Amino acid sequence: MKKPLVYNSKLEVEIVGSFQTVDVERKSIKNQNFSGRELDELRAAGCLFEDVILSQSEISEGKVTDCIFTKCSFAGAELNNFFFERTEFKSSWMQGVQLSGALFRDCYFKSCKLNAANFRYGKFKNCTFDSCILHEIDFLGAQFENVDFLDCDLRESQFSQVTLKKVSLKGSQIAGISLGKEFLEEVTVDTAQAIYLASLFGLKIED
Repeated sequence: MKKPLVYNSKLEVEIVGSFQTVDVERKSIKNQNFSGRELDELRAAGCLFEDVILSQSEISEGKVTDCIFTKCSFAGAELNNFFFERTEFKSSWMQGVQLSGALFRDCYFKSCKLNAANFRYGKFKNCTFDSCILHEIDFLGAQFENVDFLDCDLRESQFSQVTLKKVSLKGSQIAGISLGKEFLEEVTVDTAQAIYLASLFGLKIED
């Protein structure tokens, strides 16, 4: 049986020696400013975060499961060795966030600003980006399986050296996207995108 959700909780740092960690479960956390903080570990399970600011923070390791982040800010944060599972990000600010090598499984991004974010060598499985700004996002070397980009701004994004399986870009803006020919093998696009991608690789289309 799940623990009841505890409302109006606070993020509290536990310090053991020089090790600083935050470990929260089944809590609702609102209107807290953790910007610029340095932590060794963040663990969260079954929590609701709203208007929580983690901008410019630096966290060495993290595991987040079954959580929802609404109107939160991760702008400029450096989050290393992170794993997210069954987690939603809604109307949150993640510009310039550093999440290189992060793992995302069964995650959902809705109306988030992720422009210039670094997701290099990340792994995404069963994820959806819905109406997000991903302008100049860096997915270099990332792995995608069953991932949808719905009505997103992917202009000037970096998709070189990626591994793909069942990925859809339908309805998203892709002008200036950087990618290799391997990108075309497992991606679903709409007609306008197909014409644009064909021009990138020098394919001539004639009726």
